[in-house]
Formats: sequence, C-alpha cells, structure tokens
Amino acid sequence: MEQGTKPEPATSPPVQPEVPVLMFAASVIFGAIAVSDSDWALVAVMAVIGLTAVALFVFHWWVLYRFGSRKR
Repeated sequence: MEQGTKPEPATSPPVQPEVPVLMFAASVIFGAIAVSDSDWALVAVMAVIGLTAVALFVFHWWVLYRFGSRKR
C-alpha cells in the first residue's frame, strides 16, 4: 500500500438553490394572471406560495453557508 496523504475532496462554493426561485417566479406569474381575472382567492394562494418560496430560499441559503463552507 502506498503511503502518503489522502487526497482532499473537491469542494466548490455553495450553489444557490434554484427551486425556490422558480417557485417564486411561478407564483408571481400566476398571481398576475389571477389579478387580471379578478380571482382574489387565487391571488391569496399565490401570495402564500410566494412567501413560502422566499422562506425556503432563505433557509437553503442559511444551510448552505452555515454548513457547506466549513474548512476541515
């Protein structure tokens, strides 16, 4: 067996999550369509989905930068 140091695992900077961003964009688009149709219940649902997307984005960002960038 060859002696030496173990190769360091390749690390890359944390990637921003795409799913919450796409979820937010979809809620804005469908919310705009709902406003044009005066469907206020759907606007409310899209607002909740948009806020959930923002919360997921912030949570993913926090997890990635809190636990993903540690040097060992």
